[in-house]
Amino acid sequence: MNNFQIIWEKWVDPFGLDIDETKWNDYDENNEDDHDVFDDPLLKSKMEKPVRVISSPMGLIPYNEYTASSKIFNFWVGHCNFNLSNDIVDIIEQCDGVEILDIFTRYRFRVGIGKCFNDREIMTNITNKAYAFLEENYDQPSE
Repeated sequence: MNNFQIIWEKWVDPFGLDIDETKWNDYDENNEDDHDVFDDPLLKSKMEKPVRVISSPMGLIPYNEYTASSKIFNFWVGHCNFNLSNDIVDIIEQCDGVEILDIFTRYRFRVGIGKCFNDREIMTNITNKAYAFLEENYDQPSE
């Protein structure tokens, strides 16, 4: 029986983008009373919400529902009790369905799984291949 372990956790966007924050749900463009409020520059400036931006190699990009990485990618974090060696990283990268691999620490990584793939199947495949490699090549982790 092996003691190797990968615990999977859904990645949470650190920006916590809430789609409702980016819309004005109270505004009804057919209501004439609403137009009066938006014609007053002082009131309009107090009602507008700040725009979130992210810095990228292409400059500043507005951070909204179309650019939020949590909306574009299906990210999962793997927490493991073994070192993420170059061999393990190669195994993860070569699994079908893995679009993105980020190594956070020697025990933690994040994968972006393609939308055409079943995330549970990909995570199971990564886990099984990593365990098989570890059992074949390394001693069990100490308790």
